[in-house]
Amino acid sequence: MEVVQDLSLARNDPDAPAYPAPGEVDGLTALLSGACDWLTARNIALARDWGIGLERDYAFDQEAGRLVLEFGGRRTIGAHGQILGSFDPRDRSFMWSWANPSIQPELCADAARLKAEGERLGFTALTTPVQTVTFDALLPLLALAAHDGGADGVYRCMVNGSTSLFLALRLDGAAPEGGGGSADALMEAARALVADYDREMLPIDRDHRSQGKRAELRDFLDRKMEIYRRYWSRDDDYWEPCSVGWPSEHDPDTIRLRFTVPHPEGGALDIAIGENWSQNVYRIEPVDGALKITDKLIEWGDGLVWPVSPGSSLRTP
Repeated sequence: MEVVQDLSLARNDPDAPAYPAPGEVDGLTALLSGACDWLTARNIALARDWGIGLERDYAFDQEAGRLVLEFGGRRTIGAHGQILGSFDPRDRSFMWSWANPSIQPELCADAARLKAEGERLGFTALTTPVQTVTFDALLPLLALAAHDGGADGVYRCMVNGSTSLFLALRLDGAAPEGGGGSADALMEAARALVADYDREMLPIDRDHRSQGKRAELRDFLDRKMEIYRRYWSRDDDYWEPCSVGWPSEHDPDTIRLRFTVPHPEGGALDIAIGENWSQNVYRIEPVDGALKITDKLIEWGDGLVWPVSPGSSLRTP
């Protein structure tokens, strides 16, 4: 993967303000809230219309400003990538791209445009080159930069195993045609299937929790297996129930965002994003004339980021 080679300047400036700076909260809230809603909707559209989230790898050529998502086989998606900034989780430091001399100015246009707006409005979070910030507080800033620049979304690239490089992407061409009619009916049926599966599984987790140490695990797993066999179709035992936990992954109250999109190779993906950004991603396919869950994807959507507006919770649009 070709990415920015010199991100050594993305380090904490002890004199930089933590985001958000005092006095800025009220003025930024409306802007950030709208941008967060926009990016959430864009992420869903990218997954629905382009299948983004299922890519196996990516390559970013900084010289050309080109991002290529690789899906296996010959399928790829190309995009122009504007660099917004970089984040180092080791010291929670974020550097805007316009402050990094290793990045060409033409690749910083979106971030530079937001800086100019920040200077006009007096928002130091948009104008401080390097600042201390939590990952969750950073994401609305990135959403705002991409939204104001007219991008199609935000993509996260990993550099040197820890540093995140954020791109405002503009996809090549129009989204493939699809949706409507039978596809919409399939999405509704897939969503209903997973909802029924969760509804049957949740009482078992709740019962196990209420019984505590008195519970016989085998009894609960047997109950789960009976449900599993009705909803799943697999030739192996990889996803057979082997534990009972709490909070339950089947509890809708732990879900921040849920949506269902087509899978490019057929069937659907039901995607639930929970507390602490945990994910449950089920694949649903027709099997012998009936919809069944056929897989649970561990690696999905690594390049997508899900911002939360300051002081609010992310729920299904």
